[in-house]
Amino acid sequence: MVEGWEAPALTSLSTSAVPWNADALYDYLRHGHARHHGVAGGPMAEVVRELAAVPDSDIRAMATYLAAFNPPLPDEAAATQAQQAMARAAAGQGRLLGAGQRMFDGACAACHHDGDGPTLLGVNTPLALNSNLTSARPDNLLRTILEGVREPASRDIGFMPAFREVLDDAQIAELAGYMRARFAPQEPPWQDLRGSVARVRAASAAHAGP
Repeated sequence: MVEGWEAPALTSLSTSAVPWNADALYDYLRHGHARHHGVAGGPMAEVVRELAAVPDSDIRAMATYLAAFNPPLPDEAAATQAQQAMARAAAGQGRLLGAGQRMFDGACAACHHDGDGPTLLGVNTPLALNSNLTSARPDNLLRTILEGVREPASRDIGFMPAFREVLDDAQIAELAGYMRARFAPQEPPWQDLRGSVARVRAASAAHAGP
């Protein structure tokens, strides 16, 4: 954990829907987003901004080194696994009715769709590929919902509004629970989400300072 954000594993311990390969790691470090993984947030966004001054050859070398912790994954295989993850999420669409879905449809769906809608605010990576949804911990997702994206890693990522003052703990827990079930149906539900929201909200306020 770094400043209240989880730094997810990049090795075989990763819960990402698609394992990392060198090309994905290069895109993530160079541009702040990778199409099969999502965008850099929290302290990692600042790292990507600082890496903008680093030559491409060094970024490629870092990506190659990090990719060596996993078996080689050709881009074609990564694309196939991404399609499988999105198919799992699509299979459950429409079965998870309730307050969580209504909040998602009203507050999130215009930007966070599965590629069949407009890109309103920067890049759009399907949430079924976002490691925040597949993690064993809900912290990164909750921090993002609470704080939004105010300082994106790069200009093409775009911004996201914060919902700290709009949604209470129970509503955020309902929303996060729906997103987990909808976009990571292969993973178990997060437990005590309302307690996690209260904990993450307090930690987020503490890190934000006065």
